[in-house]
Amino acid sequence: MKSNLTESLKVLFSTSEAEPFIKIGGLGDVAGSLPLALQYYFQNSPRLPKLDLRIFIPFHSRIPIDRFHTEKVDTFFISSVDEPIQVEVFLCTDTNIPVYLILGIPIPPDSPVYDPNPFIDGRKFAFFSIATLEFCRRQNWHPDILHANDWHTALMPFLIRQPDAFNGFFNNTRTILGVHNLPFMGGGTQGGLETFDIHPSNDFRLPKWSRYMPLPMGLSTTDRIIAVSPGYAQEILTPEFGCGLDGFLYTCPEKIVGILNGLDTTSWNPITDSVLVANYSKSSPQKKIKNKQEIVTRLGLEFNERTPLIIMISRLDQQKGLDFGIKALQNLTERKFQVIILGVGDPELEDTCRAFEDKYPERVRWLQRFDQTLSHQLYASGDMIIIPSRYEPCGLTQMIAMRYGCIPVARNTGGLRDTITDTEPQTRQTGFLFQNATAEECEKAIERALNTFIDQSRWELIQKNGMRLDFSWNNSAAKYAVEYMTLWKSK
Repeated sequence: MKSNLTESLKVLFSTSEAEPFIKIGGLGDVAGSLPLALQYYFQNSPRLPKLDLRIFIPFHSRIPIDRFHTEKVDTFFISSVDEPIQVEVFLCTDTNIPVYLILGIPIPPDSPVYDPNPFIDGRKFAFFSIATLEFCRRQNWHPDILHANDWHTALMPFLIRQPDAFNGFFNNTRTILGVHNLPFMGGGTQGGLETFDIHPSNDFRLPKWSRYMPLPMGLSTTDRIIAVSPGYAQEILTPEFGCGLDGFLYTCPEKIVGILNGLDTTSWNPITDSVLVANYSKSSPQKKIKNKQEIVTRLGLEFNERTPLIIMISRLDQQKGLDFGIKALQNLTERKFQVIILGVGDPELEDTCRAFEDKYPERVRWLQRFDQTLSHQLYASGDMIIIPSRYEPCGLTQMIAMRYGCIPVARNTGGLRDTITDTEPQTRQTGFLFQNATAEECEKAIERALNTFIDQSRWELIQKNGMRLDFSWNNSAAKYAVEYMTLWKSK
């Protein structure tokens, strides 16, 4: 057990994306915020060691390199089945935490961060994983903790546990694999992995079909599996959410932990948000009405303070349940409300949104785009937000909405269940939940919310309950620190 806390705790944090360098989805938010929160937490906790955390990401061509100062710190070759492949490593020198960018031919120029061709992505992320580990060995930097994220870097905890891997350099390294979305396992990447002579897992607990997929390979060897909410950590042990891996995961529940993602409470703050018509706080949620009036009028709808404004902000994807969510709203059109939907994605779901607006032009608007500014304004304008996800590992939408006094109506799943309280007495209620992913149950929850909206004193109480909640990264960082220290002391 470690006892000398004057030495540094060395953490290799590997991810396919991270703000402010590159962000495609929620992983980019987490990888951009969690390391900073951990650094702050360790610096301000006298009983904890100094944290030496270093972030590694692929040097994607879409990274706006003109915004950062980088310098090349190493060049070397790694083996492949064809010929050695050159690796170039760049260090970003103007960030609070060291960020290393890994470059090489398998990370093609002008290519998307996530290529639709799984062979290309398999080769890219296998190259990135091996290159990162080899760079650490060359620098003689022994990480105490290797914190990988999702399938893209899940090969790292797998590779360092192979016989004689990296000459035993990582024998004392403990590993964490963050699971942000279990269904994405790296299927179809086998050919890319074979480029680097990576063999499938021989863990008999894994289903045969999964033994050449990076995420299951990593899950089988990592010391800790951290799902992005306590609810999701429990759900992945079930057939409904386990994606065929529930049998394997059930064999090792002791290494599965759920830690809720945090929220950037500086960017998402109705008190200081510069894009709002009117700022407000939990002591003055009634000031939201000015934002509602502005956006409803801007979009050509008739403004009425007593007409509930329902918003939906989402990637249009089957996971998000927009299909049955919209059906639920259509079943309630005899009630008085307006709807604004912001999102793009699945063409079939886009058609559903378009048809909804066409059928009810006096009350529905669909904004076919991704627009960060507009999303801030919608959270500040909406009375309620519909989040009908079929599954939701964590979700930030409901956290942002509650912070802005926009009451969530959501499915009782994953991180939604962990963050939204739908219970009596209303002194604790922060939203409205429904159990099954059906239009009928979603409709009933929306109707409960509409009925509650009539009583504005009750409504304001629920708003204030949500606005008081603390979803900052400080809470999450404290829980990650516990896992880091537990693994470190077990070396």
